[in-house]
Amino acid sequence: ITQEKEMPVIIKPESEAHWLKLRTEDVTSTESAALFGLSPYATAFELWHRKKSGEVPEFHQNERMVWGTRLQDAIARGIADDHGWTVRKLNTYMRHTDTAGMGSSFDFEIVSHDDGPGILEIKAVDFIAFRDNWLVDGDKIEAPEHIEIQLQHQLEVANREWGVIGALIGGNTVRVLTRKRDREVGAALRRAVENFWMSINLDQEPKPVYPQDAEMVCSLHQYAEPGKIYDAQGNAEIASLVAEYHQAGADERDAKERKETAKARILSVIGDAERVLLEGFSVSAGVVGPAMIEAYERKGYRNFRVTAKKHKVAA
Repeated sequence: ITQEKEMPVIIKPESEAHWLKLRTEDVTSTESAALFGLSPYATAFELWHRKKSGEVPEFHQNERMVWGTRLQDAIARGIADDHGWTVRKLNTYMRHTDTAGMGSSFDFEIVSHDDGPGILEIKAVDFIAFRDNWLVDGDKIEAPEHIEIQLQHQLEVANREWGVIGALIGGNTVRVLTRKRDREVGAALRRAVENFWMSINLDQEPKPVYPQDAEMVCSLHQYAEPGKIYDAQGNAEIASLVAEYHQAGADERDAKERKETAKARILSVIGDAERVLLEGFSVSAGVVGPAMIEAYERKGYRNFRVTAKKHKVAA
């Protein structure tokens, strides 16, 4: 680990496991948007419990992420060629010098530039995602807020004055968004990170946001003490929630029945057709062949059920 005056703490991860462990100790550039309620991937409540546990998360890439990583080098080289830049992979992990618990990984850096070294963040973006989530006004383009925050976080940690979001749209269109370091945003990020870790030290968890945090809340309550009873008689809040849960279950069953009935009626009409041409919808009805599924160990879980009591009928 090396540290210079006015420069970030620079760490060279020894392995992916080491890199993942470093990330558990910081709020990183991909996570800080959650502190402002702007992350599509996590809420402040989920992030709080992840960091408090200190557990190293399992990192599984889906196919989109795998191909995004594979394309990064080519996208970066193409952008560099188009703009006459020299770029290099930034294989380091950095921590903010003055703000504990604030760190970042990076894609590339732009070197030998008149404005000094810059950060290059690469994104491979699906056309539909670009259309729906990126703001385009003539030549002016804004990335989704969590990506803009990601770059500002990186600039703050690395103490760089400028950076670029380089996006390959739909595999054939490049958009280059040059951004200067916004010191007000950087200061807000540092304050948010400091307050976040202070809340962990004080054991003051954020309020969960529903429905986003429902799964996390359930995962935090997977133990039941044998024989323990909670007396909720006269508790209007629990009575209302239980009634809501029960009604949702009835609605779910009714919806499933209607869905299966509609499916059966469609199949009875289309017979052995594999696809259906229809305005407003795309219908496919191909056959998935049989497959052997390896046995697995089922994890323990809370056997949660709500059953409506039957009203007694007076004799």
